[in-house]
Amino acid sequence: MAHRMGDSQAVVGPVVFVGSWQELAELGDRHPGSPALVDPGFGDLDDPGVTPSIWASVYSWSSTPLIHYARRRSESAPVTDVGHPYTAFLRAGADDDLSTIDETILRCIDVRRVRLLLERLRRCADPFTHRIFHHAVNLAIGSAPVPVVAASLGFEERTLQRHSIARGIPRPHAIISLARIFTVERLAEWSGKPSGSIALSLGFTAKSNYRRLTRRQLGLSPTGIQEHGGAEYMEEVIVRRLAPL
Repeated sequence: MAHRMGDSQAVVGPVVFVGSWQELAELGDRHPGSPALVDPGFGDLDDPGVTPSIWASVYSWSSTPLIHYARRRSESAPVTDVGHPYTAFLRAGADDDLSTIDETILRCIDVRRVRLLLERLRRCADPFTHRIFHHAVNLAIGSAPVPVVAASLGFEERTLQRHSIARGIPRPHAIISLARIFTVERLAEWSGKPSGSIALSLGFTAKSNYRRLTRRQLGLSPTGIQEHGGAEYMEEVIVRRLAPL
């Protein structure tokens, strides 16, 4: 089982191997939000009598996103032995290329914060707006133009545009841009890395392209976003724009 943290190019860093749920819990305490690749047959090898449930009672697994890694996804896989749902699934022998693993890890880093924002939008935004943003934020670890997000929703680009206009909600491009900025700022805050470096890791071809995007969408530079509160500021901007009173 591998626990990734810290710097992928700029975000995902060294791999740390642990041999028990206790070690994983202790590592998670030191690096909250850092994902772990979990072999579903994983157990406490040194002491078979120690069960994962013991650690579930003293540790909040929501701070460690668990990625299921096995040759086949079983029907019982959605929930771990500690009662915590897996955040993502990778198949051994099929999803072993580094780009797939890195993308999955980036998507899962600090995922609890993403879920809390999505839950806020679910309660107060138009359901279709929430659906677009949900797909956009899932695809925000790479370049995600409108046609890609539209396809993930089962629409042609023009159809998605028409639905948005008919509902009086922000255009898909604006929603996608907010999702990408939120993702950059969230990962920058979590990793302690400059937002420009994070933007390069997430598919921007130059730091200047990210600066232009933030100025166009928010009237602020990346530094200005951080001065206003960084990821927390972006959460409020997103709720205000996608769920206006």
